[in-house]
Amino acid sequence: MKKFSLLLSLLLVTSVLLVACSGKDEKSSATESGATIKVAAWNSAADALTEQIEGFNKKYPDIKIEILHSDTGYSKVTPALAAGSGAPDIIQTQARDFQAFLTKFPDQFVDLTDKTKAYHDQFIESSWGAVTQDGKVYAMPWDIGPTALYYRIDLFEKAGIDIASIKTWDDYIEAGKKLKEAIPETTMTGYTNDFNLYEIFLNQLGGSYVKAGKINVNSPESKKALLLQKKMKDEGVAINVKDGNGRITANNNETIATNILPVWYAGTLQHSVDKQAGKWGIVPLPAFEEGGNTQANLGGSVLAVSKQSKHTEAAFKFIEYVLTTDEGQKVMIDYGLFPSYVPFYENETFKENNDYFGMEVYPFFAGLTENIHTMDHGPIMLDATKPINDLIGAVLEGKNVDESMETAAKAISKTTKLEVNK
Repeated sequence: MKKFSLLLSLLLVTSVLLVACSGKDEKSSATESGATIKVAAWNSAADALTEQIEGFNKKYPDIKIEILHSDTGYSKVTPALAAGSGAPDIIQTQARDFQAFLTKFPDQFVDLTDKTKAYHDQFIESSWGAVTQDGKVYAMPWDIGPTALYYRIDLFEKAGIDIASIKTWDDYIEAGKKLKEAIPETTMTGYTNDFNLYEIFLNQLGGSYVKAGKINVNSPESKKALLLQKKMKDEGVAINVKDGNGRITANNNETIATNILPVWYAGTLQHSVDKQAGKWGIVPLPAFEEGGNTQANLGGSVLAVSKQSKHTEAAFKFIEYVLTTDEGQKVMIDYGLFPSYVPFYENETFKENNDYFGMEVYPFFAGLTENIHTMDHGPIMLDATKPINDLIGAVLEGKNVDESMETAAKAISKTTKLEVNK
């Protein structure tokens, strides 16, 4: 009996030691001490993530982070995903492209549903749509692009335009005519050779590129968005400034008096149109009809963990740090990346007054996130850029809008094999 009691005691001690060791291993596994995490991102996003490393390493000194500068065409990422080897641990994509990644590269991204569950109510509701497929979350929402109307206060005053009188896009067009009459060398706004303006209008109207799994660029909302852009051009209140650099030139030369763009354009004006400080105001978008929706989103990106990663826990720790802490979000704001993480809106850094605009810019844009429609980009966006740009170009040239929409929908369908909504 004594031998049995001694044996039982030894077994109990051994069990306790094993549990303790097991707990230590689990903790080590959770932080994955000694791991090297490679992150693929581009431009200011890559720079922001690079600046995050020092703060992250104060919390996780044994996890090494390497930032790989990629491109918006994903040329350094997609070959590795297709091959099933060589992909970075964390991949940035544009929010509108991520569903296409999930379709083109199935089973290549870690299911983050359980890890993100605690954060669901802390992010802008519409931001989860891009990262969710079949009820599972495969990436974390990063930044978003709430959109507004930037306008030249002094030019409006010179033309006798009261900004408060512009309630609808029709009001905006009439104001543009008045501006042109008073200041012939200045046009109301400029558009670029991409589909940014179309997407802003489409989102404002509650439209989507894909609906119920079918291509939806031939929808009533799409038609309305296209016709508004055409009306602006035909009425002489919008000119083609070609691209982003052309827009900056147009702003500096006072060729245009407004910009219909997201929060990140505030930084562009401050840095590239710096001599006009104090001359710019920001107001919500005009509505399509009086009392209608004045909110829309353009842009934004996400961070996903590759299944090829050998250190998925450590990878998520980095994502968690940069996107769900005040320390991480302070860095993001410095780079003009507007957070979809709502708790940061209460941070004093977020509430700081902006001298260029003479207002608290970020709280203003936070107020423009409450009614943004969730937009379904579907899995088509990597293949839809050219057909959509061709669609917009055709409509602006005066071609039949219904026929042009059908042509674009069929072109996208041919590549993606998705059906077209009727």
